[in-house]
Amino acid sequence: MSTLAADRRSQPASGGKSYPSLSLCLGFGVGTSGVSIMLNTVSVYFPALMATVLGLDPAIAGTLLVISKIYDAFADVIIGASSDKLRARFGRRPFLLAGAIISFASLLMIFMAPPMSEPVLIGYMAVALVIYSTGYSLFNVPYLALPAEITRGTRERLKLISFRTAFIGIGQLTALALSAWLIETGGGGASGYRLMGGIMAVLALLTMLGSWIGTRRAIFDEHKGAPHRLTREDFRTLLENRPLFILLGAKLCQYVAFGVLMPITLLFLLNVMSVGYTGMIHLSIVQNATVFASMWAWTRIGRRIGKRNAYLLAQAIMIPAVMTWYWADASTGYPGIWWRGVMFGFASGGALLMSTSMLPDTIEFDRLKNGVERGGVFASLYSVNEKLGFAIGAAVLGFGLSAAGYISTHDGDIVTQTAQTVSALYAIKTTVPAAMLVLGATLLCFYNLDENRLEELRAQKTAKADG
Repeated sequence: MSTLAADRRSQPASGGKSYPSLSLCLGFGVGTSGVSIMLNTVSVYFPALMATVLGLDPAIAGTLLVISKIYDAFADVIIGASSDKLRARFGRRPFLLAGAIISFASLLMIFMAPPMSEPVLIGYMAVALVIYSTGYSLFNVPYLALPAEITRGTRERLKLISFRTAFIGIGQLTALALSAWLIETGGGGASGYRLMGGIMAVLALLTMLGSWIGTRRAIFDEHKGAPHRLTREDFRTLLENRPLFILLGAKLCQYVAFGVLMPITLLFLLNVMSVGYTGMIHLSIVQNATVFASMWAWTRIGRRIGKRNAYLLAQAIMIPAVMTWYWADASTGYPGIWWRGVMFGFASGGALLMSTSMLPDTIEFDRLKNGVERGGVFASLYSVNEKLGFAIGAAVLGFGLSAAGYISTHDGDIVTQTAQTVSALYAIKTTVPAAMLVLGATLLCFYNLDENRLEELRAQKTAKADG
């Protein structure tokens, strides 16, 4: 008997604790703190490192990030298919272990780079980002495939993913607030970034290993189709999965928005609001504490009105939350930062929870219709989507600021930017992400996969098997 089956049968039919258990939810969820540390630390602080410490044009940072994301897109697909194949013998967990170790090494490389000439530095960072992307994909792609294998039903997934989203808030808080404090404590220049990089690398490693250990008894093969090599027929049936591609389209728009918002926020706080890393600490604490605290509410909202409608509600709150920064300037005090953080944190928590919990639903939809296990492939497509969105966001930021004449500096020095550059900072901070979120919400209106539809397919499969 599988561990999951035993766990389920040991639960009371009513009045007792339901699967997934608290220990499994915590064991699974903690890994995303490491993923969040990886994503946020590099997305937010790598452009600032390049532009305010190493004195390189923002377009260079944007180009390097885009190149690493393009590489990552290919790596995701290979890793996803490989994890499907390996799952039949060892489960997906070996990928989590390898990803944790490589991710640790990559953060050390990026933020603790030794002094070198500009051409060598650019090449070094390109290699470091490729290693970073490899570690990130090795962990994150199999990790995203796990919920469809360790749960059955949309409610179980919503519960499991609510823990994951709460740990995203913890990871973001660590990556943004603690990182900003460490940089400031270390002097704000290269020494500060080295201090921050070393500590973030250790924290990412520990949380990823925590998930590798915490999910050791959760892998099971019950009710799963057989993994196999990808064929032309596979691609045809994938394209017929309409809910998947609507979800991917909506998430791509959200990722582009986040890919712009994450790095531009620090530069906006430094150059427009003049609150620097201290402002980043305040915003990160309030915003991510709200993400964590909002999980109770969003879980219940999702159960009451459905995941898609809850996702749309979150988008409807997030769009005006983004636009409020248009009225922020150097005279805006910390209360103005706090309430914006609360508003965006609540909305982003709902969007992250609903979108991620919808992915395993599309995996089950595919399994029920086609009888094969392609969770790793689906997770890789989802991860490719993330990389593509963040690559576009990095390109918009890097080339937008370069075209607007952003003045790069060394050792963390901040100089007065031109009026044209400040206008660009406002546009990239507000208009661009808001437009992408509107487009994503429009696409989401066409998503129609819910528990009732999945239950019909389960009944059809059972009837066919019995017949």
